[in-house]
Amino acid sequence: MGTRVADDRCYLVAHYTSVWSYLWPHISHSLDVGSVNLDWRARFSLFMLWSVRSISQPLKHFGRWVEKAINICASNGGILRTLYTLSMDPQALVDPSEDSESYLTFNGHMEPRIRLLQAPSSQRLCLSCPDSKAVADVCAMASKVAYENPKFIEFVVNQNWKMHLLGTYNCWNEFQKNNSTQAFMFADRETDAGAIVLAFRGTEAFNAYDWCTDLDFSWYELPQLGRVHLGFLEALGLGDRTRMQSFQRLKQNIYENSRTPLPQTPTSGLPDFVLSDETKLLAYDHISAELVTILRKHRNAKLYITGHSLGGALATLFTAMLFYNREENRVFYNTEDDVARRLAALYTFGQPRVGDKSFASFMDTSLNKPTMRYFRVVYNNDMVARVPFDNSLFGFKHFGNSCYFTYNYTLQILPDEPFPNFFSPLYMVLSRLYALFELVQSFFMSYRYGGEFSETRLSTVARIAGLLVPGIAGHSLVNYINCVRLGPDHLDPACLQNTEWDKSQ
Repeated sequence: MGTRVADDRCYLVAHYTSVWSYLWPHISHSLDVGSVNLDWRARFSLFMLWSVRSISQPLKHFGRWVEKAINICASNGGILRTLYTLSMDPQALVDPSEDSESYLTFNGHMEPRIRLLQAPSSQRLCLSCPDSKAVADVCAMASKVAYENPKFIEFVVNQNWKMHLLGTYNCWNEFQKNNSTQAFMFADRETDAGAIVLAFRGTEAFNAYDWCTDLDFSWYELPQLGRVHLGFLEALGLGDRTRMQSFQRLKQNIYENSRTPLPQTPTSGLPDFVLSDETKLLAYDHISAELVTILRKHRNAKLYITGHSLGGALATLFTAMLFYNREENRVFYNTEDDVARRLAALYTFGQPRVGDKSFASFMDTSLNKPTMRYFRVVYNNDMVARVPFDNSLFGFKHFGNSCYFTYNYTLQILPDEPFPNFFSPLYMVLSRLYALFELVQSFFMSYRYGGEFSETRLSTVARIAGLLVPGIAGHSLVNYINCVRLGPDHLDPACLQNTEWDKSQ
C-alpha cells in the first residue's frame, strides 16, 4: 500500500505541474482579481487531492468493513441478535452478498425509505407542472437509490415503484483510472412512457476518489459556456488533465458535431484507444446516445435529470453539455433527436457549484427561460451546496434561484442560500445551534409527522457528529427527502395557480 501511495503522490505532483503550466495561459486572462497571485489555488488543490488519495485504500477497506457489519446486523435482527447468533450458532448467521438486492450502502441504511408518495403511477411524472411534489419526490428518491447496487436498483424500480428500469451505468474516469461514475435510468412505464428519469450517484462516504472530485477547485474554460469544474468534466468522461490535448479535442468535437445533422463522432476528447475500449463506458457519450434511442422509442416522454451531492453536479454538467453548442446552443440539430428539447426538469439536491458566472448565465438562459426547469434544493446549513467558493479568488457561481429549506422544512425561494461561503463567525454560531435543534427535532419527527419520518440510529449518530461539523449533517439525504415530503405542493411560485395537479388527486 505504501508503494501505491508514493506512486499516487509522484503521479499527482508530476501531472499537476505540467497541467497547470498548460492551464494557466487559458485561465489567467479571464479573472479580474487585481494583483492577487492565484498560483496558491493550484497548490492547494494539489495538496487536497494528494491528502485524500493517500488514504484511499485504508478508507475503502474501512468503509467496506463498516458497511458489511451494518448489513450483517440488519439481516440478523440487530446487533444483540447478531452477537447471540454468532456465539451460539455461527452457521446460522446471514451474510448478504454485496451485489444482492438486500445489501445497502451506508447512505441506504441512514435513509432506508424507498416508497414513493402515493399517486397513480400513470400520472406521477406526466403533470404539466414539473415542479409538483410528486415529481420532486421521484427525483429525490431516484437520487437516493442511485447510491445502491444494480440489483437493488432493479428491485426498487420494477417491484416497488412499478416502473421500468432502462439501464444502470458504471462509467470510466480516465484521470482516476477507475469506474467512479454511476448512474441509472428508468421510465414511468414500459411502453409509451410519459417520463424518462436519469439519476447520477453522489459522493460515497468512503470513496476517496469521489472526495477528490469534490475537493478539486481547478477548472477549464470552454468557449461560450464558461469555466467548468475540471473534476466534473473528467467524471463525465469528457477529458483527462494528464492529456491536456484531450480538452482541445473536446472543443473540436463539439464544434464538428454542431455542424452536422446527426453527430457521428464522440463528444469526448479522450484518445482513440480509450474511446474504442468497450469495457470503458464514458458517461456523457454513452448515456446521451442511450437517451437518443430511448426518446425515439418513447416519443411522448419528457426527460428528468437528477442527482444528490456530486450526482447533482454531474446532472447539471450533463444537462449543460446537452445544450452546449457554439452556434445554436443545441447539441442535436435533428429535432427528432433533440434531447435538450425534451427536458422537463433538472432537479439537484445539495449540489456543489459547477462553473463560473458565464456558465451560470448560459444555464439560466437555457433552463429557466421562458419557464423554470431547474430546481436546486438546498437544506439549511448544507456545506456541500456552498462549495467551491463564490468569490473573486475561486470564481464559482450557482445559477437560478435556490429552493432553500430552513431547519423546520419551510421553503424559501432565494437568489442564493444564506452564508453562501459559510465563512462567518455568525454562521459558525448559528449552524451549531441549528444542528442541536435538528438533533432534538429528529427524536420527535415520527410523533409529529408519522412513522415514515422516524430516523435510524445511523442518522442520529450523523446528527451528533454534526454538532462539530454542522454542514456535513445537513447534507444527509434524510433532510432532502423530508424537505420534499413536508414542503409545499409546488417549488415554483408560478405554478401555484395551476390546478391540474389538484384535479389529478
